[in-house]
Amino acid sequence: MSCKGQEHKNTTQKKGTLIPPKKSMYYIPNVNPDFETFDFEKTREETLKIPSKAAALKNSEAKERGYSYEGKLDENRSIHRSFFEIIDKNKKFVIKPGEYHPLEIIYYKNSPFIIQKIFYPNGNIKEKGLRIVKGNMYKGIWYYFDEKGKLIKTIDNDKLFSFSWEQIEKFMEENKIPMPIGSFDVPGKTSLGRISTLLYPQSSEKEAPQSALKSWGITWGGEERNQYYSIILDGDTGKILKRTKYWVSEEGEEVPDPIIEDFSK
Repeated sequence: MSCKGQEHKNTTQKKGTLIPPKKSMYYIPNVNPDFETFDFEKTREETLKIPSKAAALKNSEAKERGYSYEGKLDENRSIHRSFFEIIDKNKKFVIKPGEYHPLEIIYYKNSPFIIQKIFYPNGNIKEKGLRIVKGNMYKGIWYYFDEKGKLIKTIDNDKLFSFSWEQIEKFMEENKIPMPIGSFDVPGKTSLGRISTLLYPQSSEKEAPQSALKSWGITWGGEERNQYYSIILDGDTGKILKRTKYWVSEEGEEVPDPIIEDFSK
């Protein structure tokens, strides 16, 4: 398998990042289909360097131990690794199947996408691919492996959407909607999502029919502190289906009713 579905012609490879042509305004990380394992020892070591976390892990009454850290890989990339151990009936800390899968995320300061990797309890890769830094949008090809590390399937999350990511970039630029860039705690209120049966690839077993509902969703902050906008676009044409202006109540304060414009009919 190769990740040709996510590559563009005339791109330049640099430190694990594809620099796309001018039609795309932001870097798109490159996800390879290779087998890999989770580094439990390094995650433990880096977590124990953090005084507050080290103290909590020494608690003898704990029934759960969580290890996590964030570090810088280079000028453009940072990494988050985490895993949990649960105490079993023999009073030993183990990683239980189906709970708290080891996780690795690579952030790019110049991209709205992260590389997300989920591992089996034995440390072998379970799935990996691109995800938007804020929201529920999976992009490009996601790779899925069995517990022994064999690649068993792929899902292309883009192919059902004729209205592309590059067109979303252009729409956001024209409407002055801020793009979320960098780590998960990046400032700003913008989030993006795509609705289809392929939105959550880990639970998708079948290809969505062409007749399935397909749409893009964008939410961003308004002019006031607690005011927001959201917009729904047709996944094939980019037509605006619904536009909403709303306010979020903070500490019980009264807010205006949302203003909803429905263009779907």
